[in-house]
Amino acid sequence: MMNLWLMLGTDYKANFKRTHDRLNDGHVTLLFRAEDNVVDVLKGKLDNSPDVSEYCVTDTIVLRYLFFDKDTALSRNVGKFEIVEEGEYTSGIYLPIIYKGDEPYQTQIGYEYKIGSNDDYSTYTVCGFVNSPMMGSDNCGMIGYLLTADKYDELCESRPYNKTSCVSIRLQDASQSLKFENEIKNALLDEFPDMYFESNTYEMVSTTRYISQSISAAIISGMAFIIILIALVVISSNVVNYIKENMQNLGALKAVGYTSRQLISAQAEQFSGIALAASVVGIALSYTVFPYVADMMNAQTGIPYKVRFLPIPCLITAASIVGAVALAVYLSARSVKKIEPITALRQGISTHSFRKNHIPLDKTKMPPNAALALKTTLSGVKQNVTVCVTMLVLSLIMVFAGVMYKNVIETNKPLLDMILGETADYAVMIDKSNKDSFVSEMRDDSRIEKLYQFSGDIVFHKGGSELWLKYSDDPSQISNQKFIIEGRFPKYANEVAVGAKYAKEKDLKIGGEITLSYEGESAVYLITGYTQCCNDLGEDCLLTNEGFEKLTDFYYITYYINLKDGTDIDAFDNEIRERFGHKILDTDKIQRYVDEGLGVYTSLVTVIVIVILVLSALIILFVLYLLVKMLLNNKKRDYGILKALGYTTSQLVLQTALSFMPPIIISTAVGVAAGTFVVNPLIALFLGGIGVVKSTFEVSVLFNVIAGAGLILVAFGAACLLSLRVKKIAPRAMLSGE
Repeated sequence: MMNLWLMLGTDYKANFKRTHDRLNDGHVTLLFRAEDNVVDVLKGKLDNSPDVSEYCVTDTIVLRYLFFDKDTALSRNVGKFEIVEEGEYTSGIYLPIIYKGDEPYQTQIGYEYKIGSNDDYSTYTVCGFVNSPMMGSDNCGMIGYLLTADKYDELCESRPYNKTSCVSIRLQDASQSLKFENEIKNALLDEFPDMYFESNTYEMVSTTRYISQSISAAIISGMAFIIILIALVVISSNVVNYIKENMQNLGALKAVGYTSRQLISAQAEQFSGIALAASVVGIALSYTVFPYVADMMNAQTGIPYKVRFLPIPCLITAASIVGAVALAVYLSARSVKKIEPITALRQGISTHSFRKNHIPLDKTKMPPNAALALKTTLSGVKQNVTVCVTMLVLSLIMVFAGVMYKNVIETNKPLLDMILGETADYAVMIDKSNKDSFVSEMRDDSRIEKLYQFSGDIVFHKGGSELWLKYSDDPSQISNQKFIIEGRFPKYANEVAVGAKYAKEKDLKIGGEITLSYEGESAVYLITGYTQCCNDLGEDCLLTNEGFEKLTDFYYITYYINLKDGTDIDAFDNEIRERFGHKILDTDKIQRYVDEGLGVYTSLVTVIVIVILVLSALIILFVLYLLVKMLLNNKKRDYGILKALGYTTSQLVLQTALSFMPPIIISTAVGVAAGTFVVNPLIALFLGGIGVVKSTFEVSVLFNVIAGAGLILVAFGAACLLSLRVKKIAPRAMLSGE
C-alpha cells in the first residue's frame, strides 16, 4: 500500500508534466472571438513579456467544444495534440482518449458521432483518439476535437460566425500561470472592455485532471499508515514477550561476554531482515496491482500512463518500513540493559508479588471462569495495550469504510454534493428572453420533479484570481443545501458567497467585502457565506441574478432539471429539442456523464471497503494469534494446575477468550464513538488539497454499532479458535517440570 501510494502520488501525477513537456503544451490557454486587431495587440504584449518563452495562435471553431483542423493541431509549436490510436478511416473526427469506451459515450473507432442539436447537427466517423494535456478533458475547462481537412472546411463554411482564436502560451515558470492569466486578461480588457474570454491554466488543469488520483492516494496512504501502526504495536509486544520467555538464555549470553547493545542489535537485525524481505514481496505485488489502479484513474484523468519500474518509491517504501520496525524493536528491547546475568539465570522470577489482588477468588461472587479470566486480563498490561491499540484503530477504519459505503456505493449524492457542488439529471441553456414561456411549459410536464435556474460563468476577483461563478434567481432553492458550508445563501444584489478554500487563502471573512469584475465592469459585494465545490478547486462564488446584473446584462441562463425515476433521459432530451427548437442553445444530460465519472470512485471505494473488511479480520486473527500464543506460554504452568484441579479444555478456552474481551469491548466502543465524530474532519484533512474544507458525508450510527459488534464477535471467535491450543497442555508434563 505504501508503494502504491507513492507511485500514485508521485509518478502517476508527474506523468502529466512529462506529457505536457513532451508535447510542448502551453501553461495558459486563451480562447476569444477574433475581432478587429485583438490578435495583433495580444501578440505584441506576448512578444514584449519576459515571462513568455513562446506561444502559438491558431483558428478554431467553437460549438461548445473546440474543433481544430487535424493537421494544424498536430503541428502546433505550442499545445500540440498527439494521436494515440487511429483506424483506417480518412474522413471524420478524432476524439479525446478519455471518450473512448462504451456507456455513456459509445465511442470506438468507426462509430458515427453526432454533434449539434435538433435538425442542426453533423455526424462524423470516429477516425481515432488524441491526447492533449490542456484540452483533453472536460475538467480542463475546454476540450478539443480534431477534424480531417474536408470536414473542418465544411464546418468553417457552415459556421463562419463561430470562428475563434485559440492561443497557447508557454511561460518561463509554470508556477506563475495563474498570475500571468490574470495579468494578460486584465491588460486586454483595458483596451477591449467588451471582450469575452475562456481560459485555463497549468495550475488549474494539473489539479482538476487528477482529483480522483488525489482522493485515492490520500485513502491508500491513510490505510498504509494505520496498518504499519498496528504492525509496530504487535512487533513491540512480540519483542517484549521474547525477552521474557528467553531471559535465561539472554542472561547466559551476557555472562559469557555479550553486551546489551549486541543483544538488542541481534533482535533489530532479525526483525529488520524479515521486514525487508516482506517489503520486497509487497513492492512486487504493488506492481501487479498498479496497472488496474492506473486504468481506473485513467477514466478520470484521460492521459495515457505506462507502468514502469520506479526505484525511488521502492527505496522509500523499504527504508521507511525497515526503519520503523528497527526503531520499534530497539525501543522495545531496551529492557535487556536492565537484565543482570545472575537474575536472568534464575529466570528473573520474583518469589512474591506485592500487587493488590483485585479479584480475590475466595471472596468474589463472580463465576470461577469469569473471575479467572478477569484476573488474567488485569495481569496483562502490555497485552491489553496491544489489544486496545489494534481494536481502536480497526474501529476507526471500519467507521471510515461505513462512511465510504453509505456515501459512495449505497447513494452517491453526498459525494456529488461535495465534489461537484450542485448537479441534476438534465440541464438546458436558453435565451433569457424565452425564460417565461420555457418555465411555464416545464412546470406542466409531469416527468419533471424539480426545475430551477443554476447558471455559470467566470468573474475576476480584483486583487485575486479568476473565480467560477454560479448565479440563480433564488440560490437557496438549489438541491444541494450543503453547498453553503458556513453562513447563508446570498439573497440580495449586493451579496455573494465565496469558495471556502479560496476565502481561507485570501483571508476573506463573512461580513467582509470583495470586489468582482466582468468584462471591464466592477462591483463590491458583501460576503454572506462560504461555498464548497471541489470541481472548481474551491475557487468559486455564488450570486443572485440581480447580483450578476450589476456586472453585465447577461442573455443566457441555464435551468437544472431533476426527473422522476424511470424517465428515459435520451427520449426526454429529444422531445425537449423538438418542442423548443432554436429557442434552446444547448442541453446537457448531466446524470449520464456523472455516472460515468463516478464509476471510478465507486469501483475504487468498493475495492477499498472489501480490502478493509478482509484486512480487519486478518489483522485481528494475526494479533490474537501472537497474544494467545504468548499468554499460553507464560501461563503454561497455571493452565496445567487448573487442568489438574478438574477444569476442562472448553472451560479454559472460554476463560482465555474472555480474558481478551474487556479491552476489546472497551477499545472498540471508544473507537466507534470517536470515529463517528472524527471521520469527517479526517476526510477533510486528507482532501484539503482539492478544495474540501468541511466534509459533509453522512455518518450512519446504526452501521457503526453493527460494525463494532461485528468486530467484537470476530475477535471473540478468533480468540476461542486460537485458544484451542490449550488442549495440548498436559498436567503431568507441567508438574514433572517439562
